[in-house]
Amino acid sequence: MRLLIISPEKFAAEFNQVVPGAYRSITVQDIRDLTECGLIGKYGYYGRADLETVRAVLQYEQLRQNRQKKDEIRDSNGAIHCRRCGTLLTAKPNGKRGRPSEYCTDCEPFRGRERNRKWQRKMLALR
Repeated sequence: MRLLIISPEKFAAEFNQVVPGAYRSITVQDIRDLTECGLIGKYGYYGRADLETVRAVLQYEQLRQNRQKKDEIRDSNGAIHCRRCGTLLTAKPNGKRGRPSEYCTDCEPFRGRERNRKWQRKMLALR
């Protein structure tokens, strides 16, 4: 990468060339928006630090989208699916209060094990 770039068009082209494995390619409008927000191009030019900032923003965008997909257990029509196997769950019986069940009867015994593994992965990531 060249030392300093002044044009958002050239920076977008340079980013897409230097970081080919990014979540998505960056557009000139994205660069202009990030500049307007003050995340990059603070001094009137784009440098190496701006390249890393854009890469991190794209990574954050990908992680957020993946988390939203994972947390969706409802269809567009409101039907709830099991978090583990994805089978359609039956509606709550009338008169029963509280949150709807997120696991089917077959997957309910494995819920604690999955929570424990998720917690362990989180603790290993913090080390």
